[in-house]
Amino acid sequence: MSPKPAAAGRAPPARPPELDDDDVEASDEELDAMEHDDMSDGDLELGAGEDEEDVEAEEADEGEMDDDEDDDEPAAARLKEAARRQQPAGPGPGSAAASGRSGGLVAEGALMMQVDTSDAAIMQMEADELLAATRASYTKASGVEGVLARLKEALMSIPEHEVSMSIAKGFVEALGQSCEDSLTIKPPSAVTVVGSYAFRGLAQPGATVDVAVQLPTDFLAPKAHLNHRYAARRAVYLLAVAGHLRDVSYSLYGTQRLEALHGDSTRPVLVLQPPKAEGFSLRLLFAPAPTAFALPRLGPDRNGVRAHVKPSKKPASRAAAAAGQEDGAEGGDLTAAAAAKAAEAKAAEALLPTPHYNAGIMEDMLLTAHATRLKAAFASAPRLLDGLLLLKVWARRHGLMPSPAAEAGAGAAGPAAAAAAANAASSAAANAGCLDGCVLSMLVLLLAERNRSAQSMSALQVFRSALGLLADAPAWAKGLALGRQEAAGLGLPANATPPPLSAFKAHHQVVFVDFTGWANVAAHMTRGSLSYAQMLARRTIEILDRPADPDEAFASALLTSAAPGAAFDYQWRVVLPQTGTGSWPWKEGAAVGAEGRWCRDRPLWREQEAEIERLVRQALTDRAKVVRVVPRPLAVGCEPDALEHGLLPLSASAAAGVWVGAVLDPLLACRLVDIGPAADDAAAASRFRNFWGDRAELRRWADGKITETAVWDNTVGPWERHLIPDRILSHLASRHMPAGTAVASASGCLDWALTARNRPPGSDLSSSRAVEAAAEKLGKQLRALEGLALKVIAVQPLSSVARGTAPLPPVPHPLAGGGGAAGLKAAAAGGGGGGLPRCLDPLEVLVTLESSGRWPDDPMAFKKMKAALGLQLGSSLAASYGHYVSASEEAVDVLVDGFAFRLVLYSGRDEAMLTARSNSTAAGTGATASNPAGLPPPPSVASASVGSGVLSPEESPLMLTWHHGLVSYVAGANASYGPAARLAGRWLAAHMMSYHVGPQTVELLMAAAYGGAGGPASPPPGSRLTGFLRFLQLLATWPWHLRPLVVDPARELKEPDRRALRKRFEERRAAGEAPPMYICTPRDRESRHWTSKGPSTAALQRLTLLAARSAALLELLLQPPAADPAAADDAASNSAAAAAAASAAPSGLPAEWAAVFATPATDFDAFVLLRKEALPHADLALVPPSSASASAKARRAASTSASLASAALASLLLPPGGSVRDVLSGSSGPVAGGGPGSNPAAAMDAPASGPDALSAALEDAPAAPPPPKRARAFLRAFPAAVVASRGPAALQKELLIGFDPVARLLRELFAAYGHMATFCVDALGGRAVGVRWAPEAFFPQPLRLNAAHTALPLTLTAPQPAQGQGAEAEGAGKKAGAGGAALTVPNVFAVFGEVRALGVGLVEDVVMPPSSARLRAAARRKAA
Repeated sequence: MSPKPAAAGRAPPARPPELDDDDVEASDEELDAMEHDDMSDGDLELGAGEDEEDVEAEEADEGEMDDDEDDDEPAAARLKEAARRQQPAGPGPGSAAASGRSGGLVAEGALMMQVDTSDAAIMQMEADELLAATRASYTKASGVEGVLARLKEALMSIPEHEVSMSIAKGFVEALGQSCEDSLTIKPPSAVTVVGSYAFRGLAQPGATVDVAVQLPTDFLAPKAHLNHRYAARRAVYLLAVAGHLRDVSYSLYGTQRLEALHGDSTRPVLVLQPPKAEGFSLRLLFAPAPTAFALPRLGPDRNGVRAHVKPSKKPASRAAAAAGQEDGAEGGDLTAAAAAKAAEAKAAEALLPTPHYNAGIMEDMLLTAHATRLKAAFASAPRLLDGLLLLKVWARRHGLMPSPAAEAGAGAAGPAAAAAAANAASSAAANAGCLDGCVLSMLVLLLAERNRSAQSMSALQVFRSALGLLADAPAWAKGLALGRQEAAGLGLPANATPPPLSAFKAHHQVVFVDFTGWANVAAHMTRGSLSYAQMLARRTIEILDRPADPDEAFASALLTSAAPGAAFDYQWRVVLPQTGTGSWPWKEGAAVGAEGRWCRDRPLWREQEAEIERLVRQALTDRAKVVRVVPRPLAVGCEPDALEHGLLPLSASAAAGVWVGAVLDPLLACRLVDIGPAADDAAAASRFRNFWGDRAELRRWADGKITETAVWDNTVGPWERHLIPDRILSHLASRHMPAGTAVASASGCLDWALTARNRPPGSDLSSSRAVEAAAEKLGKQLRALEGLALKVIAVQPLSSVARGTAPLPPVPHPLAGGGGAAGLKAAAAGGGGGGLPRCLDPLEVLVTLESSGRWPDDPMAFKKMKAALGLQLGSSLAASYGHYVSASEEAVDVLVDGFAFRLVLYSGRDEAMLTARSNSTAAGTGATASNPAGLPPPPSVASASVGSGVLSPEESPLMLTWHHGLVSYVAGANASYGPAARLAGRWLAAHMMSYHVGPQTVELLMAAAYGGAGGPASPPPGSRLTGFLRFLQLLATWPWHLRPLVVDPARELKEPDRRALRKRFEERRAAGEAPPMYICTPRDRESRHWTSKGPSTAALQRLTLLAARSAALLELLLQPPAADPAAADDAASNSAAAAAAASAAPSGLPAEWAAVFATPATDFDAFVLLRKEALPHADLALVPPSSASASAKARRAASTSASLASAALASLLLPPGGSVRDVLSGSSGPVAGGGPGSNPAAAMDAPASGPDALSAALEDAPAAPPPPKRARAFLRAFPAAVVASRGPAALQKELLIGFDPVARLLRELFAAYGHMATFCVDALGGRAVGVRWAPEAFFPQPLRLNAAHTALPLTLTAPQPAQGQGAEAEGAGKKAGAGGAALTVPNVFAVFGEVRALGVGLVEDVVMPPSSARLRAAARRKAA
């Protein structure tokens, strides 16, 4: 392995001096480009007479790849290509000539690039409908126009009066200002509508109208921009205006609340909710006049806060320097003024720039100028405005702009609404520091400047082009800048020269300079938020340009909302200590001023977030594609009087810590070694060692090079490599953050579900490797066999264990050759509950035989010949290698190295024979969408009858190998696919749906989730937790009744094939032949293999509900802190959330994570309890770890408040449709016997859940009476005494391969009572079979002879005859009674008696939840 190139020759990054640590530069090419690509002023700014397109073409040629062969194409060829793609043929970025450039602007939308124009028409219609729903009403007679007119009158009529600054005492003092002065309040100089409403670019719903209130000209001193004086005076004026509006008309302007602009506590704005504004809210932005301050003094390289200086070891000199910078009182003597000027010159080198502070003031000054320019630009180009609306919708859907609460609250109540509410609650925090309406408007304006044909584009083309500009990373690395406009036309001073673009690049992470040349409209954005937006833009372009399904492209881009928790692969919470943090990350000795927080460029907590993002990006290096720190939200809903107590505070949920998300490279995320600089580069090696500390070491590689490395192989086991990023952040916190900093991670919080109780950690990985080795050994032996009628030419494993998707792989069995004598002795001594397991799960292996023309043509003769070849193959294996072989006409089982392999023979004649057998009978016996009996026999239980017309996997071996190849293709491209599929299988089993959804169906659903089906435009999941969440979201949101789910990861299906699939789906659905879960693959285009026998409609509805509830809970656990009101009622829940986050490390399990796998007990009417000693896999039952593993601190925090964990578990007892979020927030309604701090779960006397709480209760319950002697066969294990007396050789013949007593019991139950009940069970060790009665089965029905012993006769009282009709009615009644059939209803107690008799030896008891619990559940269902 060659080392990475050293970075010693690079220039140091241009960061503020207080952030210069002895660090090592990240190996991120984009970061290097942003920090080190310098350009001259002539390259950065466009002159008035320059050709903007030529300059843009030159910049694109410099920053892009050298593949511009399209520029040399003949004009005729370019015209032909443009006609084919329906693109303009001109020289602009949207032309066909420019479409081949990797980073150029491509002006075409997704469907516009399709050959079939009907797709373009469909997408255009969808876009028109979306735009019609998004546009706001701008009629002059609207209510909002009337409110705006009245508002302007009220503001201009403010009487002149004196106001003491003490009305905002807390706010003013927090900024280091005095409250003793008084200010003269006058009417504003101007009241102007700005923002999107000014140029009719508002996007519904929940639109906000921005109103710029220009402060009076004499309200601000010429140097009020220094030291937060402007912010203090602005806050006083805000309170004066708020009081005046309350006095004028409270009913007209509605409630008032404060909001922080761009999350800046020093920039509060006043938000009004007028009742007559037709749903609009008004946001008053108080701003100075454009000429209030000298523009050059607000440049990014100037200092506006005099206390923001370099660290100094001499506090006295620093204080003198700061004092020399104060303006002081006017009119001092000349000597004092000269001394102050000399002190200012002497201390100039100590001052640091305040770019963010200056950018905030500059943004306020240019509000009206921006509104005027944007209004003029969009008034003449309505299509640009429509493209901007689509861009805003896209940004909202993908979590790049705040989503209004009205949008989240729309729709039906239930788990889906709970998830939407959870996402909306954290949207304000997740989108802070990301895109906003101003940035997107300027982006479209830049597009119009660079491409003159943009005004003639359609809305979709403008949207696609704007995405291309947003995704152009090299252009953003150089810095974007609009063409300069004359200052005279903007009302700005004409004698000032704006700073060069390099000045903005040196002090801002993201640079987008407006048309004035003074303001960076992206100053609030971070490098992580920009990278995240660019990643989503590139993914959206990929979906639009090369859609897997064109019908889903529009929905994925513009109609599907993204959950914050599912957008990142890894999520962490960095919890800084409440005390002892000091001024970190500011250097020691730096002046901290008032409260130590507000005398700098930004608040201390924003500096901490920026430093954490920088450290995490540097630590993860090229492991991470995107690293983003979501700014901690501020409290919302504060009234204006809150400024009297101080600045706008952080939200209570921010106490949970700083939320960090990362999208990792799946190939590099879990590597064990980070390679640093070469050993002979002393400077770079020193920085590397200073950063990594004891993790850094020298290593010599095979090529002889010696490099610095950071090694992580001794921190995790082989089965824990996915936790390496967590270990990196923990080490980073201990070395570069304050002492006591904790890092809570979520990546390993569900790992406990993939282990069994009696197995050591990592046994699943070792078992999978042992299976792989045994299968390879068996394949070599089969291919080497001689003397067979047909030689074995290929061997391929087909089981889910070989694909790495089995929830719990089998361990080597001692009697099958695994573990040797030592393993046999250990197992017989009492492993696994006493004795040796008797049942083995077979692992399918496809054995391909050589071709032959002597196969019989008769299907039955073909089957017999194939069985004879299997017997010969088994005998040869036993004779040649000594393996134990159990051969029969149905299967050939071989025991190799502790595992049982089932040989599935295949020849080239199989498919022809299966087709002939299928054509010989009527087609279709699978489950249909309409099934009055509820759930059909599950696919794993119902045996496939020969000649049923449906080729089952057992009948079609080739289908198994095709499926194996499809899954292997997805797993090879995504390392987290296998663990995520294991979690999905475990989740289905925990919710007692094992026998309703087969393992192949789970794998196909997971493959579709990794392909982006049903989700927003996001990259494939990079972690098991994110993949599992995407699986739940797909299962919960996919419209199964409207369209099929097509799983085609290799893009084998073309557009005509997909159209044929949809047409066939509609035909089968109309005929009632389509299964409820319709999944198509390139080899199964009619969904006849994996879902033809299940799940049914009822089972699919339950799966959808359970998936929605589990996904909502996971989103709540993974999302960033929500911007909640600063109310005392939320203190308890927030403290519990903080405690849960603190204990969410892989070593401890909060109860919320266990709740994901808990199924509601009230979903079932009864439970059939099974005997543990009769279950072959009882040790695989899902029992969460004890709560004792949690820290004592977390337990104390949970016991002193309304624990979020208790509320989460209590929500599982809600009936279907209950809102998980309402329960988690404590607003789920009263619970019997409960109170504000009570645990609703404890108040329920019904079993809490099947696979966790009920299983745990059964573990502690006393032993049940033994079954009759005839039913005491030891099915689960050989007792130790039997093993010792008879020996392994004799017991090997009594092993039960593929025997599943629970599946056989369910088959009998479905055959006898499938018409009246549904049966559900956890196949992985579950001890309870859930019974849910079919309501229609209890209607009075005629007596059935085969069910007479479980029926109750029903006597109906004949109606009394009417007067005058007595004799006739009585005779008719007797006639009907004599000739009519007797009516009966099921006898539940007789049915349970039959179940006990049917499962004698396996069934322990039948229990029903108490009626009180059922009644409460019914009441809650009715209330919901």
